[in-house]
Amino acid sequence: MSALDTNALVTMTVGLFAITAPIAVLPLFVAATASQTAGDQRRTALVAAATYVVAGLLALFIGNAALGVFGVSVAALRVAGMAVIGVIGWQMLNAPTPTEATPTQSHHHRASNTHVPVPAHNAVAPSPTSVGILPLGFPIYAGPGVLSVIIAWGSGSRPVYLAAIVAILANAAIIVALDFLAAPITRVIGEEALLITEKIFGLLVVAIAVGGMASALVVLFPGLGGR
Repeated sequence: MSALDTNALVTMTVGLFAITAPIAVLPLFVAATASQTAGDQRRTALVAAATYVVAGLLALFIGNAALGVFGVSVAALRVAGMAVIGVIGWQMLNAPTPTEATPTQSHHHRASNTHVPVPAHNAVAPSPTSVGILPLGFPIYAGPGVLSVIIAWGSGSRPVYLAAIVAILANAAIIVALDFLAAPITRVIGEEALLITEKIFGLLVVAIAVGGMASALVVLFPGLGGR
């Protein structure tokens, strides 16, 4: 087996991108950093991505040991994780459409049930560290669905570990690139199109959850696999 499992890398990267849905998060990033300078917005993007990476790597290398302490099997975690991801995908699918959306004083990230307030015009700008770690880094980017999937990856072989690390870093780079361009992307595409994008990601996430849960259930209940 090669040092890097390219098939696993592609699958992991696509899966993380779908679950974190960084394109759909852009309006929340813009809302959270509206009162910041351009430099602070870029620093916030870096802090948020770094928080996501640290949380992901901790889940990858420590999560499996934590499961052993609580007597939880990897197969059981995979079923639970896929259930969480399925719920997240369903919430994304049911995000308010442009005709249903109403003006509010906050943006709601349905996948993590997190409200990001829209700052007042004369509000004091939050520091990149404060808003970058919470809520952007966690729980918006490194949410329960992402972390449960990464913990499950932690039970794999070393080539899968390497693919998981590369996938986490690649997705972090995508998050940073999109957040750096959040304002112009949101202005050109519009929040309505981003809401539709969130629904598309939601359908993909539900499909990932169904496939992952089917595989995990066969491990827990071998009789389901047939002969």
